[in-house]
Amino acid sequence: MTNALRTTFSILIVASACLSACGSERDQPANGLGVAGQQGESGGTAGLGAGGGNASATGGTVTASGGMGGTVGAGGSSSTASGGIGVGTGGSAPVTGGNSSTGGSVSTGGSSNTGGSVLTTGGSPSTGDAGTGGSTVGTGGSTVGTGGTTADGGTSGSAGTTGGAGTGGEGASSGLGGQAETGGTGGTGTGGAAGSGGAVDSPLPPVDNYSDPGPLGTTTEGNTGPDGTYTIIRPDPLGEGGYLHAPIAFGPGIGMQVSQMSGLLERFASHGFIVIGKQLDGGPGDAENRSRMTNGLDWIIEQNSTPGSVFEGQVDVQNAIAMGYSVGGTAAVEVGGHEAVATVVSIHGHEAEGDLHGPLLLIGGTNDIMSDGRSWLAPTYDASQVQTFFGTVVGADHGYIQGSEGGVPGGVETPAIVAWMRYWIYDDQDARSYFFGDDCVACSSPWTEPQRKNWE
Repeated sequence: MTNALRTTFSILIVASACLSACGSERDQPANGLGVAGQQGESGGTAGLGAGGGNASATGGTVTASGGMGGTVGAGGSSSTASGGIGVGTGGSAPVTGGNSSTGGSVSTGGSSNTGGSVLTTGGSPSTGDAGTGGSTVGTGGSTVGTGGTTADGGTSGSAGTTGGAGTGGEGASSGLGGQAETGGTGGTGTGGAAGSGGAVDSPLPPVDNYSDPGPLGTTTEGNTGPDGTYTIIRPDPLGEGGYLHAPIAFGPGIGMQVSQMSGLLERFASHGFIVIGKQLDGGPGDAENRSRMTNGLDWIIEQNSTPGSVFEGQVDVQNAIAMGYSVGGTAAVEVGGHEAVATVVSIHGHEAEGDLHGPLLLIGGTNDIMSDGRSWLAPTYDASQVQTFFGTVVGADHGYIQGSEGGVPGGVETPAIVAWMRYWIYDDQDARSYFFGDDCVACSSPWTEPQRKNWE
């Protein structure tokens, strides 16, 4: 009996030892795909979790899944932000994008797939909004793209989620970076490449005197246009600095070649305008005159979108000028309702009406009058429904614009026309002094009796 009791007692002692050993084994880290580090109050080395695996420690048991485990402090868990490779933080307390409260390695986020990179820095926890990426370039129609959805970062204890990088937009869009709730630095998104919304117009270089040639070189091309019979006088080269050139549909006097007024038209071209014109053979109000001017204007506008054309992407298609001399001035008013025409200039023209939607400049002379003593342009002024300036040069007859004065083709009328176009087309504020105010340039000698209508 005594031997039996001793045997039983021995068995109980052995069993107790086994239970103690088994309990110690349960306190050791479990092995997943990676190897979990040893539990410790002061934290340990950071664990690498590929694919955003979670590591949790509750009551001392540590489990790492989805990556090679390191040491994970009690209560901490780590994950990767989507779109990159993340490193979990160690330590014995929950952390948010920085060092653990009692130690551990710095965790660095990997690169996101699109829109920029996500960086979660070590150091003290901080709250930061995501930066915005890229800059928007171009006018002309670029659209700001949305940054895309933010990727959810893995939780780290009680830490908030860290957003992934936003995707950059297409064209000239700016990407929107991710947002961090309470963690480290937010992601930065990079914007797309600059959009190409056509050429970008630059301010016209200023001039000291509107009587002088403009800042641009010029060239003349004959036998061109829609039927090979037009003349073009234009800046050379075109489009410097992304500059867009407004077209002038020009009508000369009856039976005149455009080249007969080349001195005047070259002045206009040197200020950035593309002049296109053709001989007009009809009298005032002739339908063929209107057709030739309209056809020339439509053609030069079409060239702006014609692949391979020297004018491709160089024409300001929404700010054309209808202009002419004598019967050409009459036709200019009549075609001024064209959707592309921003302003009309009639130089010693005849009576005309048009469905205009932009300002009108009328230029005449005291010696260019009808039998009743009124200017040939008086009826046009009376019929106008738009903002109109009517300037009259003392002593000027009907042919005044064909000559020169002081070395200036067209005399004093030329700088007034240049100033008008530069003001209304290119917003040249210095040119405003020619027409606005009681002391305007075209209000003083050799100009006389200026008339304004619907003036603003």
